[in-house]
Amino acid sequence: MSRTVSVSGSGMKVASAAMVGLAAAWLVALTVAVAGAQAPKSDAAKLKNPVKPTAESIAAGKTAYNKYCKFCHNEDGTGNGALAPKDTHPPNLVDAKWDHGSTDGEIFTNIKEGIGPKFDMKPMKAKMMDPDIWNVVNYLRSLAKK
Repeated sequence: MSRTVSVSGSGMKVASAAMVGLAAAWLVALTVAVAGAQAPKSDAAKLKNPVKPTAESIAAGKTAYNKYCKFCHNEDGTGNGALAPKDTHPPNLVDAKWDHGSTDGEIFTNIKEGIGPKFDMKPMKAKMMDPDIWNVVNYLRSLAKK
């Protein structure tokens, strides 16, 4: 009695298993990437601003803010910038309410890493060096005092 083995059926099962495995690996990688993109709030809150809020730092922060931030957050930091992406609501950066953390470290992390999950607030780490971001934090603090 001879037995016929279907190679194509077996190959389909292997291909299906491989696709499931690839999909699972992709999902894990995506989850890790998204989780890693946002520093945990507790870690961000612990960051201390190494840049003193001098007149020079605030002026440099204003320059960087005007180059990268004012289009969405407006020149005065009120959050109603003309070029904010459609249906987004950039927060007011000069009021008492901070939706994504109010410490210098949290503000720094939000600027550097962006704000997920949709990342309407894009990460600035490729455009700004850390001292520039700290200068922006100092500038925002100066705006809030006015």
